[in-house]
Amino acid sequence: MKKDAFTRFYKESARRLTKEINRTNRKMRKEKNPIIETMLSDVADLNEGGKLLRGIFVLLGYRIAKNLAGGETRDTSYADGAAVAFELFQTGVLIHDDIIDNADTRRGKTTIQRRYEGKLAERKIAYGAAALKTGESAAICAGDYGLYLANLTLAEAYAGDPCLAELIRYFDTVILDTIRGELLDVMLPVEIADPALAPEAAAELRRESILSIYKLKTAQYSVVGPLHLGMILGGAGKKAMRDLDAFAENLGIAFQIKDDILGVFADADVLGKDVGSDIEEKKQTVLSMYVENEAPEYASKLAEIYGKPDADAEAVEKVRAIFRESGAYAYAEGEMEKLFSAAGKKLAGMKDLMPEDRAVLKGLIDYMRGRNK
Repeated sequence: MKKDAFTRFYKESARRLTKEINRTNRKMRKEKNPIIETMLSDVADLNEGGKLLRGIFVLLGYRIAKNLAGGETRDTSYADGAAVAFELFQTGVLIHDDIIDNADTRRGKTTIQRRYEGKLAERKIAYGAAALKTGESAAICAGDYGLYLANLTLAEAYAGDPCLAELIRYFDTVILDTIRGELLDVMLPVEIADPALAPEAAAELRRESILSIYKLKTAQYSVVGPLHLGMILGGAGKKAMRDLDAFAENLGIAFQIKDDILGVFADADVLGKDVGSDIEEKKQTVLSMYVENEAPEYASKLAEIYGKPDADAEAVEKVRAIFRESGAYAYAEGEMEKLFSAAGKKLAGMKDLMPEDRAVLKGLIDYMRGRNK
């Protein structure tokens, strides 16, 4: 069966990008101090086995920019440094996210804080709350390391490039936006539970904040950011970047809605992380928003489960039933499809794209629509 243009680009780019990431990981594992080496080996391990989508998007943005400038190019190797930087940033963010979510697994592997907690107990040097606190503290350091190594990687890769200042400025803006989105994600469940907040005000805060989370935490750092970074490196004009940003934002928000659906309805073994963690952390999504704002007769049933610790298989099935019966699942699917369609229309309006680049972006829409993890 013939591969679509995005799959071909993805596979070709991923092979080379994997080698570059492995080179970075090998450097991390050369630390001589055994305490630091443990942390860096864990960071390197978690930095392996990801989908590499963000790094691939950096390479794609670079190729599109070069092609728009005139003359078809297939060589994206100059953007490898920026792609590796974005993957390191992603790993750092995930480590911090796992602490916030109290998660056990990530990318099918044990999370950093759980590794420390388990090792300390095995060595009989810390137990219970002390092991947990130490594990979380070490994981914070590990996440910080990933973020700052990402910045250093970008700075070193393009030390002689005249666009370095713009690259770093934009990259750091993406990081700051991601933090803003993460804060909203953490605080929104608490803020809307304030009894002093009127129901109408809570509904509006929920609606506005969830959209902001989707834009800042996912669209910006998962799709818009890496594509835009590659475009900067490739010397794209402002209009071309605005057009691709608009396409990418629709795609990124659709990506997050899909992620939230999978977070409840996917198979845990396929997903590579805990199904039920979204329920335990009372994650605010279009699914939960619909129940709270549009189907109040189901809200009390959801409140009995949503946000409670240790969401087992029975709890997951109850939440799935509520989302289906209330209409939340159908609503989320509908909103996601609107955004995918909007991305398709934005793509159709970008008349100057090379045919191969247009085919890759069309394949990207299809890939995101059909993903199951």
